Amino acid sequence: MMVTTHRVIFESATSLPDLPDHSVDLVVTSPPYPMVAMWDEIFALQEPGIQSSLEANDGVGAFSSMHAVLDEVWRESARVLRPGGFVCINIGDATRTVGGDFRLYANHARITRAMERVGMHALPAIVWRKQTNAPTKFMGSGMLPSGAYVTLEHEYILVFRNGGKRSFASGERDHRRRSAFFWEERNQWFSDLWDLKGVRQRLQTDASRVRSGAFPFELAFRLINMYSLHGDTVMDPFVGTGTTMVAAVSSARNSIGVEIDARFAPTIESTLAPAIPTLK
Repeated sequence: MMVTTHRVIFESATSLPDLPDHSVDLVVTSPPYPMVAMWDEIFALQEPGIQSSLEANDGVGAFSSMHAVLDEVWRESARVLRPGGFVCINIGDATRTVGGDFRLYANHARITRAMERVGMHALPAIVWRKQTNAPTKFMGSGMLPSGAYVTLEHEYILVFRNGGKRSFASGERDHRRRSAFFWEERNQWFSDLWDLKGVRQRLQTDASRVRSGAFPFELAFRLINMYSLHGDTVMDPFVGTGTTMVAAVSSARNSIGVEIDARFAPTIESTLAPAIPTLK
């Protein structure tokens, strides 16, 4: 059985001086979603001008400033990623009324531009259709045109590669063969539409509960097996509850989780405990 290592770093992912260039093979993450109110505070703590923009009813300015914070994370992710490595980002767009102005804030498009600016190559994205039991499928003026708008029932999994195709040394070719997936998995995973249920949070503190939105294990597990090999290192710069790390453990990969909010420590430890003997 392959021995893997797993490390949690409690600091902002905007700067990761302890991680050398090209030391990570895959990034799988879901950042705080700009212009979704539950994450206003965490953004404002890193850039106070965001709160000022919201108070001034400047939604466009707040959106831009929130993404400026994320831009630093994408720059660091590109730095630590090996040539040919992948970044997979789960993100949803946002709808919000600021100062009486209702609009869509297209987070997926803004992140795509940011990743291309740091040299990453955009690849076909996956649309994650989140299964829901919601009784209504619209918002607005009921049955009357034209004041209604569609609800967002999907999110995106954006996929980027650091340059051209990854080259494999002789030892890596053996790992690549052992990392192969089944035919049925390939046909299901490499579709651009995924139907997966969301997950209910199991958090240790009320303080962390109000700003967490983890993706399901199956989502991280698929991406890790699609875009990395046994023994590779997977990083999540917004590790949250630790789902990516558990999926890495289950897939015989090493993992690094970065989290700015130390209040997640008990939740991460309890999430990882069944998968590995100790958290170091």
